[in-house]
Amino acid sequence: MATIVFLPDIDEIIGSRRGLTFDKSQAGNYVKKRPSPINHQTNLRMKYRSILWAANDFFWNLNQGQMNLWAIFAENSGIGGPWGMKKNQQACAGFFSCAVNAEIAGDGFPPVPGSPVPIGGVTFTNLVQIDKDTVRATFNPSPAGAQNRIYLRQALPGPGYRRWSAADGYIAEYSPMNPNSPFDFSTKFQHLTGWNGRYWCGTQNNFGGRAIQTLFDI
Repeated sequence: MATIVFLPDIDEIIGSRRGLTFDKSQAGNYVKKRPSPINHQTNLRMKYRSILWAANDFFWNLNQGQMNLWAIFAENSGIGGPWGMKKNQQACAGFFSCAVNAEIAGDGFPPVPGSPVPIGGVTFTNLVQIDKDTVRATFNPSPAGAQNRIYLRQALPGPGYRRWSAADGYIAEYSPMNPNSPFDFSTKFQHLTGWNGRYWCGTQNNFGGRAIQTLFDI
């Protein structure tokens, strides 16, 4: 960004011209490179929006008995409705906590819930890098169970120390149902030599319920 000084008989320039933005602040007039606009309609964003719309339609077309089951599930899972709203709102919150997980994994929206979350999952004993695109998970019991699949979440790799949080993780891959140990995951981002990576391994059942995740730094 550069500061501009105008001569007395020159009008100020405000706005964008040819990739540059002219503006003024308390420090005076300045010019900077015009930022690229954010694309709010990427393919991935539109995919997830369509899933959320479909999940909302699916839930509100359930019968009252099914909604009551989701309300019980939400209560037993410690999931509250938004702003303490009605029972069906709490049921909807419980449904969304699982339904999107199940749909993305390929299991579809569950009309009725499974066991309260977190579910009982496998115990992950190790996660090791095989190559820049693959990490291998070992776990027990093996196989993981007829209603269970395992999954890998991965944060963007970075050099040195990073303050990662659970929100940094992106789903890298789901296993098929009832996988055997060891299982090789294909990573979402390449694991670069000399860079640190953070991974979360978890179990998800075919209702979309998840177990407590296990954290690995590689």
